[in-house]
Amino acid sequence: MANWGIASTAPEIEKIKAEMADYLHGLNSCAEIDYSIYSQLFDFSLPLIQKAYELGKKEAKQVSKQEKQNDSKKY
Repeated sequence: MANWGIASTAPEIEKIKAEMADYLHGLNSCAEIDYSIYSQLFDFSLPLIQKAYELGKKEAKQVSKQEKQNDSKKY
């Protein structure tokens, strides 16, 4: 997708959300979905992507913490 208006230096989460927004916009502009569906999908999916990103960060920290604890027990 085009990722209009998103800088290459933008955070990864913003790049993912921009890609989703571009995809939905493309479906709407090709009349695959109407504006009402586009709007509903946009309003639902972008916050969901944000929540998934935050959950992934939280779980990655927990895994990292557990790995450090396991490493300290080895010695």
